[in-house]
Formats: sequence, C-alpha cells, structure tokens
Amino acid sequence: MKNIPILPKILESSQELAEEYLTNKEFSNLTITGYHNYTEIENSLFTFCQIQNAIFEGLDITNVIFKISNLSNLALTSHSYQKILFENCNLTGINFTDSYLEKIIFKDCNLAYSNLTNTKVKDCQFINCNLKEASLNNMVWKGLEFKDSNLSEAEFYKTSVNNLDLSTCNIKNIKIDSNNLKGLQVSYDQAIELSLLLGIKIK
Repeated sequence: MKNIPILPKILESSQELAEEYLTNKEFSNLTITGYHNYTEIENSLFTFCQIQNAIFEGLDITNVIFKISNLSNLALTSHSYQKILFENCNLTGINFTDSYLEKIIFKDCNLAYSNLTNTKVKDCQFINCNLKEASLNNMVWKGLEFKDSNLSEAEFYKTSVNNLDLSTCNIKNIKIDSNNLKGLQVSYDQAIELSLLLGIKIK
C-alpha cells in the first residue's frame, strides 16, 4: 500500500461528511452515527474514530487507513472497497455483504460476528485477527490470506477453500461443507480436529 498524502487539518466534527466526495482528509476523535447519503472517501486517515451503527446509502472507500477506531456494527454492503488498512480496530459485527474487497489488510482487528457473505475478495489479508463466528459464506476469492487468526465457529459454507492456508489459525468448530474440503491447507493437529467434525473416528 502506497503512502497516503494527509492534509495537516484534523477534523473533530462530522459536518464535512455531508460532502459527497472526501479526499486527502485526516480525521481524529470523530464520532459518526445515523444515516448518511452516498459518500466517496479517498486518500484519508481515520484515527481514534467512532463509526458505530451508521448506515450509508452508499459508501465507496479507496486508499484509506483506519487506526485504533471503532467501526462495530457498521453496514458496508453492496459497494466497492479498495486499498484499505484496518489496524487495531473494533470491527465486531461489521457487514460487508455483497461487496467487492480488494487489497485490504486487517491487522490486529476484532471481526467477531462479522458478515462477508456473498463478497468478492481479491488480495486481502487477515493478520492476527479475531473472526470468531464470522460468516464467510458463498465468498468468491483470489489471493486470500489468514495468518495467526481466530476462526473458531466461523462459517465457510459454499465457499471454496482450495489452496486456502489456515495452518496458523484457530479453526475449532469451523463450519465448512464436508464435500468442499479439497485443497484446504491445515496443520497435522488441525487435520485431526477436522476429521472429528466429519465424524471420522481415529484409533
């Protein structure tokens, strides 16, 4: 991800979110809730922001960094998100359903109960993230990486796991179609756990 040009001004109110197009902005300690019209955000930085339970009629985000921010229960459905870094953010219950995600890095984030159902994903990474009970159903992906993340009780129904490497992750009680395990890369201990989920008895 290339360096993002940031203007020195720090905004502490949500007034400028009334604009349809935001670029080269730096937001700190910003609180956003409620309903908002269509907005495009590019080349911007959000730190220590609270964007909770907000609903956007449309929101396209490109080349943006979110750090140490709370975006829990945010609805980001049916739109395009590219070149984003989420670092040390609370994304509990965030909803990306029916969206396109490209070149997004989630690092040290809580995505428990998040919803990525019906998403198209390209070149995305989850690094040291909590995706407990996340929904990753019917997801189409190319270049997807999970590293040192918690995927316990996460759902991968109707999602191909061919060549997906989960060997460094917690996959306890993960939910995957039994006929869709071909090509999944796991550790030896994980393979034993998966066999138990499939009802295979190991003696």
